[in-house]
Amino acid sequence: MKRPAILRLPRLAVLLAIMPLAIPGIDRSDAQAPTPPAPAPLVFGVASIKRSDLSRPGLPFRLGLDTLTTYGPLRHLIALAYEIEDLQDVVGGPAWAQSEFYDIEAKADAASSPHEIKAMLRALLADRFQLKLHRETRTMAGYVLTVDKGGAKLPPPRSDMAPGAEGPIQLGGGQIWSRGATIHNLAEALRLDLGFPVVDETKIEGNYDFKLQFEESNNQLARNRDGEREAPEPGISIFTALRGIGLRLDSRKVPVEVLVIDSAERPSAN
Repeated sequence: MKRPAILRLPRLAVLLAIMPLAIPGIDRSDAQAPTPPAPAPLVFGVASIKRSDLSRPGLPFRLGLDTLTTYGPLRHLIALAYEIEDLQDVVGGPAWAQSEFYDIEAKADAASSPHEIKAMLRALLADRFQLKLHRETRTMAGYVLTVDKGGAKLPPPRSDMAPGAEGPIQLGGGQIWSRGATIHNLAEALRLDLGFPVVDETKIEGNYDFKLQFEESNNQLARNRDGEREAPEPGISIFTALRGIGLRLDSRKVPVEVLVIDSAERPSAN
């Protein structure tokens, strides 16, 4: 049987094939450079945590360039650290996490942004309270904001604002007042007024000026016989005011991302 032909390369070509290619002026050492270490976690330089004396006024909340002072139950501190506006989005944990108040006074080693200070607070809670958390999505009573049957009746969108910009929106005194806010901002204001999550399904983009006036009502959370939260029945007030701009709120079960306390311990001594 005839053997297959073997291609024989010149000796110089073989040497070039097995030798690393070196070209003057080009440093290839970075190809094998070690991976840079991960940045060190943000932590306070000094921090004090102690039980609050409820017979005295609480510490004033102060978030400075390199300091944080605050007080409250662990659930409130978690909401501050993780920038959660609705305390009902922090669930689980021991009973004392809601009933026991703690003073926190902390100082960073250098000037830091508010987000960095809150990252330091997250590290502090994990260290001193042995706090363990996870996020999950739960279905809860809430509202969905949609366009009414007759279509939106908003003024023309602002043309003097950059894409992605958000103008101010104010809530209080039976009014929601916007100067260049988005409909997503409106949904957030409605959540604060109603005490329930509000999901924006309008798909309306842009920034708008508008003012809603409605009767203030007591929006305490309703509970059914099983103790579960229920959204109150829409009545005249904010629901009617929204129809004036062609939007509507419907009570519905909505998905909400919550922060679940897996475990926590009372803080270690300073």
